[in-house]
Amino acid sequence: MSPPQPKFYLLPFSPEYKCTDRFSLHPTGDQAQDENGQVPFWPILEAILCRPVNSTTGLVDILDTISVILRATSQPAGDYELLIDAIATSFDTAEVFFAKVWPRIVDIALQMPGLFQNGPIPVLSRENYSLPFSRRQIACLVVHQFLRTLSLPPFGDDDGMHDFGIWYSSQQRHPVAVRGYLRALMLYFGDVLCDEKKMDGWVVEYSLHSLPENYDEISAQDRPLSELKVVVVETYDTLPGSLGVGDGDGQAVVISANRVVGFGQSATQEEVHVGISPEACPIVLFTPPLGDEQVLKVRGAQAMVNVVGKGRDIIVGSMLDPQQGGDAAWKFRTMLFMDALELDLVNDGGLADLDPGNREREIAKAYTAFSSSLDGTISEIKTGPWGCGAFGGDPEVKMLLLWLASSMVGVNLTVVCDYELQTFARKLEDVGQTLKVTMLGTVSMRKLLMELPQALSRGQTLEWLENESN
Repeated sequence: MSPPQPKFYLLPFSPEYKCTDRFSLHPTGDQAQDENGQVPFWPILEAILCRPVNSTTGLVDILDTISVILRATSQPAGDYELLIDAIATSFDTAEVFFAKVWPRIVDIALQMPGLFQNGPIPVLSRENYSLPFSRRQIACLVVHQFLRTLSLPPFGDDDGMHDFGIWYSSQQRHPVAVRGYLRALMLYFGDVLCDEKKMDGWVVEYSLHSLPENYDEISAQDRPLSELKVVVVETYDTLPGSLGVGDGDGQAVVISANRVVGFGQSATQEEVHVGISPEACPIVLFTPPLGDEQVLKVRGAQAMVNVVGKGRDIIVGSMLDPQQGGDAAWKFRTMLFMDALELDLVNDGGLADLDPGNREREIAKAYTAFSSSLDGTISEIKTGPWGCGAFGGDPEVKMLLLWLASSMVGVNLTVVCDYELQTFARKLEDVGQTLKVTMLGTVSMRKLLMELPQALSRGQTLEWLENESN
């Protein structure tokens, strides 16, 4: 039996959030120590943040002090070189950061007790599936991720992936990506955090959705196949239109996620979409590893930079304004975090996508994500080749399963491919048009997909379907 999941995430102003007072900074000294020699951390943080800071040397000293007090080391921040460079290059001068941005960071950080008066944050679960926060609350959490004052989530591994310290060192396996994430963070601080008008009237919501208990009954209901659109772009980007923002209401974008959602130091789709969106970064604090029948939805997180390309070949550029609605259009951005099966780990000689259990699992996962907005706010799902990169899935099988799931929900599906996949894109579009005419609905479509021969190899599924339809 697996251990019970923790129900709350402790915030640093809690009296139970304690540390060793290594530098004798607590205002009451030894009087505050418990039987283990530890003291509440918050008064120490207040003392640290009262120090004047007007240079990167002073900032690094503060970040180092916080880190050493809480975890006895400054790692993985290392030499802080990329952080220092981000400050120097994201503003007209570094002095702008220390005169304008740093005081705002300190202010919003110290507002935490007032912003989170209920104390610990509930961990997402089937029972507590939605966490709506004001933008000011999320800004406060992002600031604390920057300051590295937050503890490891109770369901996390000790890898430092819960705060931004992983981005600060010059020793990075993908420095272009990490520089882009830090630039997004600095722009967020300068453009959002420092603009009081942008703090109000904006909700960022994180919700954990589970497969409905009547899924079998839903699967048996016959619905018409939804529209399948295939779009070929020269290269992937993260401009507003690609993220389902500003092209009209009702779009959601699939994020090819890991079971443990969050940001990182490379340029997977998930790492890019979260890393350029500081307001999405707090998901690591209260989202447990996704189960096979769970997905995470994030609504209202603004992206700050445009990442063009994929993998090792990305370029980080400026974000453009949404075509409609201005910055307020970002309030409706919807991110669907779906973890695909890690088929790259399967080595049994066959096409693992065609295992019946695997097919059913992916359909159920996609249905859970696509049905997370049955209130009518979502009418179109945008996806790239979900689960077909590092996880080794076959795009021909995966996209057909997603199309079935979108049809079961009654939303349209748009598959976005770059030029490397244009041959696949053309085949998918042709087969989709054929099946739209020949298939009566989702029941017959499911039957056809479940009858796909397991002897098929990668890249043969669409051809087989084409032959079957003729």
